[in-house]
Amino acid sequence: MEGLSSHNVWSRGVMEMGTFDTHRGVPFANVRTDITVNNTGRHGGDAGAGPLYGARFTHWNVTVTNERAGLVRIGGVAPYSATVAISTVREFDQIDVPDFAGDLRTRLEAYGSPGGVRPANLYEAQRELRW
Repeated sequence: MEGLSSHNVWSRGVMEMGTFDTHRGVPFANVRTDITVNNTGRHGGDAGAGPLYGARFTHWNVTVTNERAGLVRIGGVAPYSATVAISTVREFDQIDVPDFAGDLRTRLEAYGSPGGVRPANLYEAQRELRW
């Protein structure tokens, strides 16, 4: 995802290898919910293409089978983001730093508790509220 990609939803997925890749260019307002990932990848994109994340990313109820944090626990790099109910993760050799100065205003809730949040799937819950 890159170049101002916005308002995309990934839901109820199983990623057997790879990562939640971001190629810079300020993607914003995207949701990844109710996903299991074997986080084996790393992001791409040249630093000159812009920030790794724009505002309002949400990772909701994500299980990381190999405990790699990169691009899943995003509170340290994605402004105005929410990371809710992801499994316990650890850093590895790709450690990203914020592209923005100042407070990122992020939220980390129910850390270490995938499946321990209601609703389990944020996208489906939002769809149920539509008229």
